[in-house]
Amino acid sequence: MTPPLVTAVVTTYDRPDHLRSAVESVREQTYENLELVVVDDHSSTPAREVLADVALDSLAAHRVVRHETNRGANAARNTGIDAADGEYVAFLDDDDQWRPKKLARQVHAVEGDDAGVAYCGIKRVLPDAERIQIPRAVDGDMTKALLRENVVGSMSVALVETDIAERVPLDERFPCWADLEWFVELSRETAFTRIPEPLVVYDCESPGRLTEDFEKTQRGYELFVEEFEPLAATYGDRFRREFRAWAAFRAGKSAVHDGRYDRARQLLSAAVRDYPFEPQFATYLLAALGGERTHDLGRAVRTLRN
Repeated sequence: MTPPLVTAVVTTYDRPDHLRSAVESVREQTYENLELVVVDDHSSTPAREVLADVALDSLAAHRVVRHETNRGANAARNTGIDAADGEYVAFLDDDDQWRPKKLARQVHAVEGDDAGVAYCGIKRVLPDAERIQIPRAVDGDMTKALLRENVVGSMSVALVETDIAERVPLDERFPCWADLEWFVELSRETAFTRIPEPLVVYDCESPGRLTEDFEKTQRGYELFVEEFEPLAATYGDRFRREFRAWAAFRAGKSAVHDGRYDRARQLLSAAVRDYPFEPQFATYLLAALGGERTHDLGRAVRTLRN
C-alpha cells in the first residue's frame, strides 16, 4: 500500500543559504510519499531562484508559493497549510534541518497511537557545543502541561494531521510564542505522541531568531496571557496563578538574555509572587538583580555544572 502523502512546508525569508540546507534535508528523507511546499515570505532573492538548481524530482510534488508582501512567519505557515495536499503537514523553518528518518518515524507514531500530532527531540548547535534535548513525557492532560511550559518544542519538530491544521490555523497576531499558542489549541482538538529522538537540528546562532527581539517576546507574552488565562482558570485559581507565573518566567528569561534587566526583574518578581513554589523562578530573579554582573556569574556557574 502507498503510504499517506506528507506535505513538508518550508517557510523562508531572506536566508538563501539556510533555505538550501533545509530543502536538502527534506529531499534526504527516507519517507517515500512526500511533497514539498516552500512558502517565500517575499524574500529579496526569490526562493524559486535560490532553489533553481536543487534536484527535487525524487519528491512526489514540489512547488514554491511566494507572498507579494512580507506577512510574517505565521501567515507563511497558514499559506503552507492551505497549499498542502498531504494527509499530514510538517513545518520546517528555513534555518533548521531534519534528520533523514524524521517523517518516517512520525507517520508511524501518529498512526500507531491514533494521535493527530507527533513531535520529537532536537539537537541544538551552539558555537562551541552541541546539546541533545528530548521533550519530557507528559502523563495526562497535554493542554494543562502546555499552559505551563512548551513541552513540545519549535514548529520544526511537529507533524500534524492536515484536517486538524486546517480547522486550527495559526494566530497571525503572534510575533513570538506562536508555536506554543498553536500547540495549546491543537491539544484541545487531538492527542499528541512523543518520539524521544533528536530528529531536528536547530541552529541557535542563526540570524533573525525571534528570541533575539525582546519587543516581539513582550507582545507574544501579553497575547498569550490574554488568550489563555480564561482557559487556565477552568483548572482552578491556583493553576491560573501558576499559568501566569510560567508565562512571566519565560518572558523574564528572554529579557535577561536581551539585557533588559529592569523588565526582567519585573517579570521574574511577578513569577515568584504568583507561584513561589518553583525554585528556578527565584534563581533567575537573583541572577537579574545585579544586572550584567550577576547574569554573567550565573552563566559561569551553569557552564561549570554542565
